[in-house]
Amino acid sequence: MQYQFATIVVTTAVAANLRVLSQMMDRGETDGMFAVGLSATGIAPATHYISTGMVPRAYVTALSDATTLETVARAAYARESVAFPFTTTQIVNALSKCTLSDGTFGGQPEGPLLMISRLGLQIIQGAS
Repeated sequence: MQYQFATIVVTTAVAANLRVLSQMMDRGETDGMFAVGLSATGIAPATHYISTGMVPRAYVTALSDATTLETVARAAYARESVAFPFTTTQIVNALSKCTLSDGTFGGQPEGPLLMISRLGLQIIQGAS
């Protein structure tokens, strides 16, 4: 399996659904995604969640395109013999609230903390 570095920030509104999709798509590789809360003030409640680190390249590819995400997710649910609980509109909506970085921005290196700052967010202290 090929891996790549990615930092992914999602809104709270779609974090739960993307957690479920992530787990179904690649159990063991993407469990625990979107567990660190973010907000503009660094105080709860979280308005966003972040995941950062090495993830399967196929996962990043899926999160980069709604059609690919839906295809991969539907196949994962089918392998588990579980009904797919999301609509195409929900998939498109989830990705529209997802910021994905490969560790660069505007051709310059950008680590997770710089990305969080660029988005006007802070890590919620004492929370996970």
